[in-house]
Amino acid sequence: MAVIRPGDVDRLIARGGGDYRIMLIHGPDEGLARLRARGLADAVLGAEADPLGRIDLDAETLNADPARLADETQAISMFGDRRVILVRQAGKLGKGIWQALLQGGAPASPVILHADELTKSHALRIACESNPAVAVIACYPLDLRDLEHAAQARLRLAGLSIDAEASAYLADLLGADQSLSLQEVDKLALFCHGQGRVEIADIDAILADASASSASEPVDTAFEGDLPGIEPAMRRCLRDGISASGILTLALAHVQTIHRLVRARSDNVLEQAIKQERLFYKREARVRRQAQSWSMQGLGRALETLSVAQAQGPDG
Repeated sequence: MAVIRPGDVDRLIARGGGDYRIMLIHGPDEGLARLRARGLADAVLGAEADPLGRIDLDAETLNADPARLADETQAISMFGDRRVILVRQAGKLGKGIWQALLQGGAPASPVILHADELTKSHALRIACESNPAVAVIACYPLDLRDLEHAAQARLRLAGLSIDAEASAYLADLLGADQSLSLQEVDKLALFCHGQGRVEIADIDAILADASASSASEPVDTAFEGDLPGIEPAMRRCLRDGISASGILTLALAHVQTIHRLVRARSDNVLEQAIKQERLFYKREARVRRQAQSWSMQGLGRALETLSVAQAQGPDG
């Protein structure tokens, strides 16, 4: 059996799938399945990867051109960069397409099959679960205790510890949507990077109901082009104990978010992409406006500026 145990999923994703070259992600928790598929693709490519290395396909496209998946799996980047193939709606793939993939040996580029919940009798699920070369990750909703353990495991992977009181407080704030919850934990891990421990004040800064002094305020203010508003927003954050390095880290992550949304805008799927980002509802309109106003060239310059600032910081 190649079904990955729940406690091993985050470690496998962090390793980009490890030795597995074909991975099936499915389950009733669609948000979590989507988050894990995207996280796995990002881990395969690495932090400095060319975003063009991720090849996004869907069942409709591949069913209309059955040979394309085989062509993509064996293609090699001209510059030697990593590639990963993400196939959405994989449960609707024609049987001949996924059979050829599973029987064709290890593909040159890793393939992530992302599907909705597949029943135990679904042919694709049976074939993948019986193939030791395929990793199968099932995504089911967690109860509060399991969600707390999942958050603790995610923070440990980021090199962070959290005491029982702060962990219970975090779980209370996370809510029932596991996809949104784990994204919030990832933001928390970014914010606390380098400090070794997560405190209740850090959780309040990232997860508590957003106010004018939240950590996202100076980031949104900057990306909206409100230059006079940046300094007072930063002062409020610093007064509330939010570090400048933490805000800078969030700004770097925000560049990547806007980059994805601008790319989606060019493909006329901006609203769908905004939903996939699972933004805090009070920020959604602001982030939408940012995605509509920024260009890829402008984001490139912003990324360079923020990267230089981070390198010149106390940890750079």
